[in-house]
Amino acid sequence: MNVLKKVSIRLMVLFIAVSLCIPAGVYAQQAKQEKLHFSIVTAGTVGVWYMLGGAIAGVIGKYVPNTKATSEATTGSIDNMKLLIAGEAGMGFAYDYHVAWANEGKVNGIPGKNKIRLVMGFYEQPLHIVTKVGTGITSVMQLKGKRVSTGAPNSGSEEQVEYIFKALGIDIKKDIKQEKLGLNEAVEALKDGKIDAFIWSIPVPTGGMIDLASTPGLKIVMLPLGGEAAEKVMKAKPGVFHKVIFPKGCYAGVERDVEGLGITGVLLAMDSFPAERLYQIVNAIFNHKDELTAVFKGVEKLTPATAVGQVTPDALKYLHLGAHRFFKEKGVLK
Repeated sequence: MNVLKKVSIRLMVLFIAVSLCIPAGVYAQQAKQEKLHFSIVTAGTVGVWYMLGGAIAGVIGKYVPNTKATSEATTGSIDNMKLLIAGEAGMGFAYDYHVAWANEGKVNGIPGKNKIRLVMGFYEQPLHIVTKVGTGITSVMQLKGKRVSTGAPNSGSEEQVEYIFKALGIDIKKDIKQEKLGLNEAVEALKDGKIDAFIWSIPVPTGGMIDLASTPGLKIVMLPLGGEAAEKVMKAKPGVFHKVIFPKGCYAGVERDVEGLGITGVLLAMDSFPAERLYQIVNAIFNHKDELTAVFKGVEKLTPATAVGQVTPDALKYLHLGAHRFFKEKGVLK
């Protein structure tokens, strides 16, 4: 290309940039940016992750140049990390403690050390231990001998239930009649009397739980997990759980505050995800947070400070470079 052509192209880029009130350097950078299409792996279709993944995908498609994302239903966090590692997804939801564990080779069912990176924290996710009036169950220990769904295979819920039961001396194979259902299947099974209880890690409120609690003729019972029992669990698995409260009225039928344990739901990517593109994605998420709030009101409280402040220090060590740039610019990281 001769000098005259080079000058002409530069003038055209500058003219278009000025016309659109876009800095010429930014326009040129966007023009050079390669197309990127990836999936965001989530969980079951009645859960928050799936809806939130779809909203994030919509924001990405509208506001991040040459980038398209789709939300994909999965069984949950462990499945999501496997898909990320295999290169079959670009981003995925899991829990904050998974980040450090994945890099240290400590995730059950995922061999080796894997370079999974934290993108951002989203919200606190309490472990719902749910039954209904009529089962006679009022405590976690009374789940022994009962038909209990412990979450879908390869889900974070299934993983966390195993930690809790082991800490409390409940043999998941011998002491309960175990079912492994997704959230929507568990809700329907409890309605129909096919199970006595289910346990699922989800934010408050979640659509499936709202549906269950609003069922005519059915009253839910949230089983508490606090006091000495909670301390046992937290001691057995340091860095995984923190104490939470299900507030009175959070679902129909919840007539008093209920103690529980929870974790933090986060968005992940591999370290190989392009840093500049990820920076643009996180920027777009915060600039258009209202579009996420439309599908999950819990996003209203999300700020750059809470996005990094609600995750464990061990997880924050593995913050993706593109995300680190964004949060540093916002003054919430050094």
